[in-house]
Amino acid sequence: MANSTVTGIPQAQQILNQIGIDYGQNFNKEVSNRARRLAQKIQADINKAIAGGPVAFTQRAVFFRFYRTASGQAVNEISIRPAQAAYLYDVIVKPDNISKLIPTSAARLTKQGNISGLRAGLKSGKYIVVDSGGKKRLIDKTKKDTKKKTKRVIGMRATKKRKMVFDFYTEAEAGARLILAGVQGHFRLGR
Repeated sequence: MANSTVTGIPQAQQILNQIGIDYGQNFNKEVSNRARRLAQKIQADINKAIAGGPVAFTQRAVFFRFYRTASGQAVNEISIRPAQAAYLYDVIVKPDNISKLIPTSAARLTKQGNISGLRAGLKSGKYIVVDSGGKKRLIDKTKKDTKKKTKRVIGMRATKKRKMVFDFYTEAEAGARLILAGVQGHFRLGR
């Protein structure tokens, strides 16, 4: 269009309208690309922050979505998938006390620090939870320790407060402000 000559007002209006449409589309595309890169960076930061490395379920936690509202506004949404959000809430939003099985030194652990084969062992009857003296202990029935039976105990039920490894809202908001810093326009950041 730069080489074409404008011969009248109708042609000038047509060219300006087309340039405006192109500018709007390029603007939305650029903001969406930046938001998508921010979502990927947040996921990478979460993966880095987790000691022992994240499980595959956690590696797919961050979700990016672009859509238009009924009024035509473009919306770029970065969120945590619902299933992962319930699982990760205590370590990326607000730490809370939870009751869990804490492994003992006799337990075989995964690289993330969990008791290896816990769910399958409980289901098959290999592991049982015994309540004795007000404390719940996880016992491995396959281990035979006749004297003190301490090697059979592979876990204790206790209340623990998980530490926060990543502050999702703070990091996402700071990232959004950073990617939109050089862009002119009206934006609304929401939680």
